[in-house]
Amino acid sequence: MSSQVAMPNFRRVASLMSMASALLAVSLLAVAPVLADTREQAQMSTEYTVLSYHDIVDLTRTPDLKIYPQTITRNRLIQQFNLIDDLGYNPVSLQDILDAEAGKDTLPPKPVLLTFDDGYSSVYDIVLPLLELYDYPAVVAPVGSWLAVPEGGEVPYGQISLPRERFLSWAQLRELQASPLVEIATHTYDLHKGIIGNPQGNQLPAAGTPQWSESGYESVAAYRQRIHDDLERARDQLENKLGEAPRSVIWPYGGYSHATIDIAAELGMPHTLSLLARPNKLGQGTDDINRYLIDQETSLETFEEYLGGKIWHPADERVIHVDLDYVYDPDPAQQRENLGKLLDKVKAQDISTVYLQAFADADGNGVAESLYFPNDHLPMRADLFNRVAWQLKKRVGVSVYAWMPVMAFDLGDDYSYVSDVRLDKPNPERYRRLSPFVERNRQVIADIYKDLGYYAKFDGLLFHDDGLLSDFEDASPAALAWYQEKWGLPGSVEAIRQDDDLMARWTQRKTEFLIDFTHQLADEVRRYRMYDTTALYTARNVYAPVVLNPKSEQWFAQELEAFSRAYDYTAVMAMPYMEGAEDADAWLKSIAEVATQRVDPDSLVFELQAQDWRDHTPVPSDKLAHWMRTIREAGINQYGYYPYDFHNDHPDAEVLRREFSLGTTLRKTP
Repeated sequence: MSSQVAMPNFRRVASLMSMASALLAVSLLAVAPVLADTREQAQMSTEYTVLSYHDIVDLTRTPDLKIYPQTITRNRLIQQFNLIDDLGYNPVSLQDILDAEAGKDTLPPKPVLLTFDDGYSSVYDIVLPLLELYDYPAVVAPVGSWLAVPEGGEVPYGQISLPRERFLSWAQLRELQASPLVEIATHTYDLHKGIIGNPQGNQLPAAGTPQWSESGYESVAAYRQRIHDDLERARDQLENKLGEAPRSVIWPYGGYSHATIDIAAELGMPHTLSLLARPNKLGQGTDDINRYLIDQETSLETFEEYLGGKIWHPADERVIHVDLDYVYDPDPAQQRENLGKLLDKVKAQDISTVYLQAFADADGNGVAESLYFPNDHLPMRADLFNRVAWQLKKRVGVSVYAWMPVMAFDLGDDYSYVSDVRLDKPNPERYRRLSPFVERNRQVIADIYKDLGYYAKFDGLLFHDDGLLSDFEDASPAALAWYQEKWGLPGSVEAIRQDDDLMARWTQRKTEFLIDFTHQLADEVRRYRMYDTTALYTARNVYAPVVLNPKSEQWFAQELEAFSRAYDYTAVMAMPYMEGAEDADAWLKSIAEVATQRVDPDSLVFELQAQDWRDHTPVPSDKLAHWMRTIREAGINQYGYYPYDFHNDHPDAEVLRREFSLGTTLRKTP
């Protein structure tokens, strides 16, 4: 593909127009089938892609102009516009998409929407003439507070300032609005900035973050009011200056939450755009439109992949499962040292993901007695989870999953817990779990998850292995009433257990119930969780017997195939010593082979044990590396280990590197 800049060979060029009359008669015979084919293709265009541009510079005119992130040159933009035309893509307007969503019209084949963020003057000087030349529509979204800076002033731009002249004037914006090719959106009034998002002083995107100050975090009500006031001000500013209010919001940094979407809709701006790099489907609505971010480093090959709606799946998962209890220390200086050590050692392992404990478990019983984030129901041991998760994301570059219980929260004796019919009370050999059949319990757990999403920034959820109900549980009064009233089963566990058919129905219902409950908890996290470039991924622990023996579903209310359908990843607890395996290698090979036969291997993450809990000794690093090789040869390409004792450098990263590092391992293919 040539990288030379050339203007497109438009079908609307005058020389071709002069031939139109002569061609018309000949074309009439063929036009009907062509139009029919075009209509068929249009009806099949149920996907569209959206591109996000920022500043455009012409280095032939201003060779010394500094190029900031997401800036591209005029030449590169022309190359991309040419490629759009050459490959048969059809730029569409936001209105075209809305009409297709409403069923009023169809999109042309290979539709693409162009957007320009921040409101740079280059949109008027460089982009508008090109839009007119190519006949491409676009959406332009200026920042309200930057527009409000008077002529000759300075616009705050991250840690620096830029001259006001780098941004659109009101006169230029009015000319843009007058063009039939341009729609004006808002990029918020003053949310294009970072704010302090935790006591440690991390700067986080303003739209998706509760602000922290010496008096603490702003409340949910205050956060919502701040977002409401900002969007209302942005809307009113554009309406007053341009005579028309915007109907769409483009979120700064792509950072937003479901709450900000709701607030924008309340203010008459129901269409919002993010930076999730994936295509859009008609029928998904326009309140959360995905976009691909374009910068100078975007090659033409990558640009073509963007146009085609390619989705970049994460690399093979390499996971370290981290106890935040190992980082916590009552001495702030020691805690900072612990965090620094963790960051350095995780970075050295070249992995993709950290499963990070968000609850405190000082006694090691797997039950949350306190949490590492602010909440309304349990003590906060330290406001630590958000700090560590953000540092892991930004300094180390890994995805972070919040590792959370499903039911194992100890809220005291005033709450109802899962009861074992044999004991008429909770089984002391199991986790102490709140009964999920009690409305009060479900609401408290939902509130905890909502607080997690509000106060912390992370990429996914790992549901703890406490999400189980045995074949003797739950026998609490609320559970028995639920079985009878909701599921049409006997209100007695003993009666259910005496009938194989009833037992099978009860087991399946419990499995589905717990899956549905975890989905509800994920939705609570989504309510205020800040999205930037990723959706919320979900993973759930499953016990090894559930993989090896399908009949064991009744022992846990867990089923491998159901988990594979319900979550992005199923985290298999592939821990041979914990399961009492006499031959660890043979056991690991067996569970890997069975799992990959039952479900898609890419939905699996195997968690190996780095500790032998039988005698509380570390599993030798070379043994752990050997296990990794064993499961990979059996078809498991995604795996990790637990626990990570970074204080004592166990397991040894250098010993694991060949089998664990993404830079050194090769995917096992059939």
